[in-house]
Amino acid sequence: MNPWFRVQLSETDPVVADLYVFEIIGDWIDDLWGFDAVATAKSFQKALDGLPASVQTIHLHVNSPGGDVFGAVAIANMLRDQRLSKGRRVEASVEGLAASAASLIIQAGDPIRMADNALVMIHDPWTVAWGNARELRKGADDLDKIGGTAIVQTYRWHSPLSDEEILALMAATTWMDADEAIAKGFATEKVEGLHAAASLDRRALARLTIPEPYRARVEALLAPVPAPVPAPVPAPAADVVRRCREAECFDLAEPLLAEHATAETVEARLAEAQATRRAATARATEIRALCATAQCPELADGYVAGAMPIEAVRAHLTTVTARLAGAEIDHRLGPDQGARAQPRINVAAIYAARNQTPA
Repeated sequence: MNPWFRVQLSETDPVVADLYVFEIIGDWIDDLWGFDAVATAKSFQKALDGLPASVQTIHLHVNSPGGDVFGAVAIANMLRDQRLSKGRRVEASVEGLAASAASLIIQAGDPIRMADNALVMIHDPWTVAWGNARELRKGADDLDKIGGTAIVQTYRWHSPLSDEEILALMAATTWMDADEAIAKGFATEKVEGLHAAASLDRRALARLTIPEPYRARVEALLAPVPAPVPAPVPAPAADVVRRCREAECFDLAEPLLAEHATAETVEARLAEAQATRRAATARATEIRALCATAQCPELADGYVAGAMPIEAVRAHLTTVTARLAGAEIDHRLGPDQGARAQPRINVAAIYAARNQTPA
């Protein structure tokens, strides 16, 4: 599961579940902005459905730049329903930033706690529109309706401000610290600040106008820029050919050159080939020694060419020699009975003759 949206049961209290929303909210954000939005209404509902019946309190932890307004409203309604229909207590905590749509989600909490170094931001809804003049005017009317109903009414769950006052704050793109948010009814408590994870996507915050007094605080929440990974440098062709010749693995030179292998890759591949060759040589040596001991050297080449493990070779040779030692052909039939009599095999005599010792 993505670490910035997760659900976990408290290790110390089985009746408490922690829900973390530490990234962008919404489904369509992925396609429109190219972000990895993981806190979707669907995933949130699945998480809530998976909570054990024993859970009595949900702790909602938020550090998010926002996202899809309808996704956020749906999540807020789901959490509110946990209180109304299941009797669960929902406690929201702004641990860094609850901006835009994220400020709607926290409204489902009671209380809504804000760290003394956290921020809440509200603004008018945005959209992307195309079409003729009539369709664009309708789009603007739709935004007004979304702002005046879905957004304002969600804020009114806690805020004592009038619709007009909230709309004015939204139109001004209002940033609030804990004291300001509590005074306007967007939070209920201030708590000592915790060190919030620096995880926010810079691309999302680049779309927000951050007032100078809050800029340093917001930038502290940005995920660090990963260090650029240097492009691999292929080993010089002459060095590849030389090293393959020295390692007696000249057959590897062409494929290594074709894949533009680095010096490290060349050395690793040659070391692997040499190790494989040494293992094959050791196996062949051991097999030939076993066959010589069993007086069956003619079997060695077949064993070496095959894939039979050493232990299997040893077991097979034991079976072969045991059969030779106990072999006997019925020679009771005479020549006139259609078979040529054959004497019993004297294994001891054969071994003695091969060893040039007296039988």
